[in-house]
Amino acid sequence: MELSVFQSEMFSRQMMVPEIGEEGQKKLLKSSIFVAGCGGLGAPVLYYLAAMGIGRLGICDKDKVSLSNLNRQILFTDEDIRKPKTEVAKKRLLALNPELKVDSYDAVLDDTLANKLIKDYDIVIDCLDNFKTRFVLNDACLTAGKLLIHAAVGEFSGQILNIIPGKSPCLRCIFPSGAGEEKNSGIIGAVAGIIGSLQTLEAVKYLLGMEISYNEMFIFNGFGMSVEKVKILPADGCICRDITERENYLEDI
Repeated sequence: MELSVFQSEMFSRQMMVPEIGEEGQKKLLKSSIFVAGCGGLGAPVLYYLAAMGIGRLGICDKDKVSLSNLNRQILFTDEDIRKPKTEVAKKRLLALNPELKVDSYDAVLDDTLANKLIKDYDIVIDCLDNFKTRFVLNDACLTAGKLLIHAAVGEFSGQILNIIPGKSPCLRCIFPSGAGEEKNSGIIGAVAGIIGSLQTLEAVKYLLGMEISYNEMFIFNGFGMSVEKVKILPADGCICRDITERENYLEDI
């Protein structure tokens, strides 16, 4: 494939990075990413993926824009209140990058929909705000063999975990009994921007064949400006352990 005039100019600065170049940019343009949720995390993730030239994005979110979203959800404005988030997000992303392909799903992500949709994308990014749906996405990615880049934010802090089926533990290893009762917490908009940007960076590195971390959770503390990596091990009896053991067996024979 040849880059269009628009692509050559829009992505010129990142193609100057030795690890990307023109060939790396072509890889990104051929890539597809499914983003679950287009709120505080999803908005910066989608914006930067579109700006970096990912060829196709899938967006799934059932919510409508509300005024309280605007401190962190950078794809939306006051004029978008009460409109479906997926509809507005698609419009803004295409305004930024008209050559982008966007699939929007104004729907609740349940088991059936997750297993139907994510198989058609290269990787999946978790930008959800509840663990019930996160577990749906986690299980669907394990079944489909898709990298899942999980993140969560609250107040001044955030976390990221790369889940690679066959190689790493999953969300159920961290929360084997479920996440328990969830409560809405405050959030600094910039923290969502930081963590969402890091999710985007991990996705792009993976698509370009660079090494990404797994088996450890990256924890950011914006209040104290510190970062920490916590080792995560597959839990006994977890569904991801069965997949990991099967993959290791196949590599040995």
